[in-house]
Amino acid sequence: MTPAETVQLCARNNALWCDAVLKAAGAKTDFHHGYWHASGKQVPLFPNIVTLNAEHSSDLTTALSELPSKAAVKDSFDCLDLRTSGFEKLFSSTWLFRSQKGTRKPTSPPDWQKAQTSEALGKWLTAWNKSESLHTLFPPKLLEFPDIDFVSIRRDDKIQGGAVLNYGPSHAGKEIVGASNIFHRKSWLYGALHALIEPFPHRPICTYETDTELLPVYRQIGFEDVGTLTVWQKL
Repeated sequence: MTPAETVQLCARNNALWCDAVLKAAGAKTDFHHGYWHASGKQVPLFPNIVTLNAEHSSDLTTALSELPSKAAVKDSFDCLDLRTSGFEKLFSSTWLFRSQKGTRKPTSPPDWQKAQTSEALGKWLTAWNKSESLHTLFPPKLLEFPDIDFVSIRRDDKIQGGAVLNYGPSHAGKEIVGASNIFHRKSWLYGALHALIEPFPHRPICTYETDTELLPVYRQIGFEDVGTLTVWQKL
């Protein structure tokens, strides 16, 4: 795959995750040619548009113009300049992609667990973010989505790290695993990443990282930089 083709898969995976969160919040969501769009609801930390290819169509222009103030746009290919359209740039991040390392699915290690009840999700949320106002982003309804898992690494019955994993689209017969909302105890990024993706050597994995100083840690685990994304917010 070319880097652009890889970014398309990463963008689609991330849009699927955003789609689930915005749907759970009550938004109307649609996948259009070249972009995903959610309307009727804004959710903190999540965009209302994710671009799925590098083309800037007239339909996308219209969707951008109709976004309300404070709505965010994820330019997955870092190719749009939205300043003249009334947006400000919030941040840029690096897309990271790891090809599958094996052919068989191993048994998940005993310290790798996924939340399957509201109580378990509550513990995951507390470990993820101390701001209780953000816990409403991920309601128990998301546990019903078959392509989403809230996973954690537990040691001595305490959550040491975690992430949201979402699955899709398929590439070469394998569903891509997307890792987001990664958290870990201080100075344990390498160990957390390694442990969280340990059950998936047979699947390609994507994520993105905003802190460039952390990129070497991802590379040690087999991730490659494949592109840049930018998040914009409407003024």
